[in-house]
Amino acid sequence: LNARLQPEHAQELFVEPLSAWLRDAGQGDAGLGQVGLSPEGEVLYVDLRIALQADSEVAAVIVALEELGAPLASTLLLPEGEHDFGKLQGLGLYLDGQNLPDAVYETCDPHEVFEQVASRIDGIGDVCSFWQGETETALYLYGPDASAMQQAIADFVAGYPLCQGARLERIA
Repeated sequence: LNARLQPEHAQELFVEPLSAWLRDAGQGDAGLGQVGLSPEGEVLYVDLRIALQADSEVAAVIVALEELGAPLASTLLLPEGEHDFGKLQGLGLYLDGQNLPDAVYETCDPHEVFEQVASRIDGIGDVCSFWQGETETALYLYGPDASAMQQAIADFVAGYPLCQGARLERIA
């Protein structure tokens, strides 16, 4: 999955519901595979391991993954080749963790950023995961329209002191 998700979030959002669906249908099972990391330790993608009883179920699995929120540019690796899928767009909101005045870090709460962003994109997207690196912290937002999510949080990001110097990056 082209999804920047901590393993526990990938498990909750994709593995558990897909595995339950496959088992209930008698069609197989799913599990968490490897997590691809950047040199800084940021999750770049998550592999799911999917065992199917029949190759005819591949199309249904793709539909199920898209319904669960698979981001654009996700890839299903099959013996006969690759198949791209996914519908949701993604944004990474990266907060500067070292260059702001000390008073900002002492008086501002990263949980407030999470709460405000989640509230502002409610109905158009979700904050699905996060990452805390040595120099920055990221929130990962996924929804059908990245520009709508960006517009919904623009005034908060522009005005909240902890968001000074923040960058938004399209991640899916």
